[in-house]
Amino acid sequence: MNNFFIDTSALFKRYITEEGTGQLDDIFKKGGTCYISDITIIEMLSNLKRENEITKELDDSIYKKIKKEFFNDIAQGNIKTAGVLSETIIEAINIIDKRYLTPLDSIQLATALQIESEKGDTVFVCSDKKLCSLAEEYGLKFLLI
Repeated sequence: MNNFFIDTSALFKRYITEEGTGQLDDIFKKGGTCYISDITIIEMLSNLKRENEITKELDDSIYKKIKKEFFNDIAQGNIKTAGVLSETIIEAINIIDKRYLTPLDSIQLATALQIESEKGDTVFVCSDKKLCSLAEEYGLKFLLI
């Protein structure tokens, strides 16, 4: 059974219907273990709040509903969180030293590599072609959604 590391760009599709939502739903139905980085919690809420306050795509009630669903997924174990350890930060720095990447993306990739080394058989799930390509260079299987 696969482990799935889900980047924020892909995780967003669990709560906001857009291209790729069906693929992400299939991952959750398959019964593999779905992981996110602790930092994804902050990034996810920030993105939702942007949709609420800046773009006005989500009204307050929808924002609160999605936030609740997200935290319920974590509380019920549908999504497991992986801590950003000092080793994760060091790996993120090593990734950046090899090729420019945003700080959050480098932490996402470093966390996925951490899960791969601990659990094995990890698929990196993301909506960013560049990040998926980089994940593949580091030996991760990936799913671009």
